[in-house]
Order: sequence, then structure tokens, then C-alpha cells
Amino acid sequence: MSPTALASCAAASCSTSANNAASVTVTATAATATTTAASATVHLRKSHSTPALTCDGSNIADSNIVDSNKCCGKNPVESAIEASNIVIEDVAAIAHIKRQQHEQYAHDSNKCNNIDATQPTTPESLRFGCTHYKRRAMFVTPCCDKFYKCRFCHDENESHHFDRKTLTELICSECNTRQKVQEQCEKCGVRFGKYTCLICNLFDDSDKQQYHCHGCGICRIGGAHNFFHCEVCNMCLPMQLKIDGHRCVENISRSHCPVCLGDIHTSRIPCHIPDCGHLLHKMCFDQLLASGHYTCPTCQTSLIDMTALWEYLDAQALRMPVPLKYENQRVHIFCNDCHKTSKTKFHFIGLKCVHCGAYNTTQDVKRRLSLVTDEPSTA
Repeated sequence: MSPTALASCAAASCSTSANNAASVTVTATAATATTTAASATVHLRKSHSTPALTCDGSNIADSNIVDSNKCCGKNPVESAIEASNIVIEDVAAIAHIKRQQHEQYAHDSNKCNNIDATQPTTPESLRFGCTHYKRRAMFVTPCCDKFYKCRFCHDENESHHFDRKTLTELICSECNTRQKVQEQCEKCGVRFGKYTCLICNLFDDSDKQQYHCHGCGICRIGGAHNFFHCEVCNMCLPMQLKIDGHRCVENISRSHCPVCLGDIHTSRIPCHIPDCGHLLHKMCFDQLLASGHYTCPTCQTSLIDMTALWEYLDAQALRMPVPLKYENQRVHIFCNDCHKTSKTKFHFIGLKCVHCGAYNTTQDVKRRLSLVTDEPSTA
């Protein structure tokens, strides 16, 4: 082998040994590292996945590790001391950084704990009100003598109902003054709500076009010019129904939703008014249609226009003739849509009303007639 090739091999061997020596981590103490090269024993670790190796000062027990003293001209003990100093400096630097982070965290914690109690620590929307109303007062509920921001917050946390008309005291959210129910604070003068109704004890800073209906006896939203109070139904209805006309049902709003059994008159959930006049919550109405129920739970009248379905059933009836023995059979039925009785031809598809053409019929004529003897009036 030529001298040039030998020199290249020696350089490569030194480079490999230097890389291996730089990657090891010294586990021996500095006191052990300062012993003589002949008697010192230093434990080295190549990496986290490599077992500890034993170095006697000149040769490393692992045959795969090249002696760094031959390649780099340094004593292994000296290399171990330098590496240990580097590790100690790194550990000291990390400890210093962690100490600074801990001091900064403690400083921030003290800063948070020393916040003035008069400063708002919550968003204004929650400080002045709750998820239901935005107001600058808290109610002192007479039923349990507790503090709540509204009647709904009370009912959600208590086992009994709070009637807001029984309210006699409240607390100002600005100055924490307990006082009787009034429009503005007797101490700081702040208004408890831009809209205030002392009949319903309602305070609200949000503009919802609130108005008090004396016929209903409660406050409603949406603007008084958009609604009228029907004396028969005893509730506020959209102005369009006054123009187009509607089927009146006496005191209909004083009943409960036939689906969820929730109150209709004081409910904050929008209501749906079908043609039959029996109110139900809008979300309950949507759930009925989604589950395949298209008739009113109270009177069985169709909730929507079913003309397309009736025409489809007519086409199916023509394609499926009945047996000869049933051709002349007639069935006495009652139509739930037009509230009329008739005798119609029997068919497997359904019993069609001869008056309105609907298939929403029943053979229980006597019971249905007894339920519709008093026809609702039309306004």
C-alpha cells in the first residue's frame, strides 16, 4: 500500500475515533477522572441505547471503539475530564434557565393573586348578566333567599320554581347595594337595564324590541307593531294572521306543548302555529316532521300540505286493484282534515275522503265526531 493510502486510512481512523469520543457521555466523577492513567477506571456510555463501557486509561474494552489517544493525541482521562466539564456546564445552564422560569411563574402568580377585587375578572357579558339576560343587577330570590342573575339561572340550580313577579329585592352589580326593586340604583344611579318592566320585574340591556302586552300579562320580544293580541286565543299573534285570518282556539297559549309538555305561554322557545290552531314549539314541530309524523298530536289534522302525497297514493291505488269480492265494499270514515264523514270504497292503500281527497281518515267515527262537535271559530 502506498504512503498516500496509508495516510488516508490513518486520517479516516482518527476522524471516526473523534466522532465516537465526542458522542460518549461521562458517568465517572471528576475526582475519579483525575487519577493516574494506569490505575483510573472511567465508565463511558456511547448513547442512551448503548450499555456502559469500561476504559482502563489506554484501551476501551469494546473492540468496535477505536482508541482516541492514538488518533487525537489526547489522554483518555483528559478527554473524560473535558467532557465532564462540558456536561457540568450544560447542567448548570439548564438549572439556571429553569430557575428563571420558576421565578417568572411565581412573579406572574403573585401578580394575578394581587389583582384588585374591584376590577372585573370576567367578561362584561357575564359580569353584567348571564347567558339568558344582560343586566346590572342580581335578584334576591324570596323563595330561598339566594342571589341569582335571573329566574332561569335559579331554576337550573334549584329544585323549585322562582316566580319573578314575587321579587322584592335586588343587588346592584356596580356598587353591591341591596335595595328594593326599582329602575335604577339608589346609590350609584346606574340603570339596571335599558329595557325595564316593573310589572314583570324584567331588566335587559340587549335590544330585542321588547314590549309589555297587558292582554298576555307578560313581556314579549319582536316589536309591538309586528303583533296583535287575539282575545279568543288570548295571546299575541303575528300581524299577518290578522290580515289572512286564523283559526281561533280559546286560551290556546295557556296549554302545554303536546310534544315536550313544556309551557307555551311563557316559553322563550319560538312556537309554530299550524292550520288547526294547536300550538307547539317550533323545534318540536321540526322533530315531528323529521320522524315521519305529519299530523297534529292533539287533533290529528295534517300539519303541512299533503297534496303531493295524496296524488301519489291515488296513482298507487290505480296500479293495485282490489279483489273482486271487495270492489263494492263501502267503509264509513271520518276525515281528520275536513272533519266530515263519508262512505268510501275500500282499498288496501288507504281510505280516501270523498270530500277533500285526503287519506288522513279513520273508521272510529263516533269518537272523532265527539271531539269535533264544537267547531273552532275563525277570526
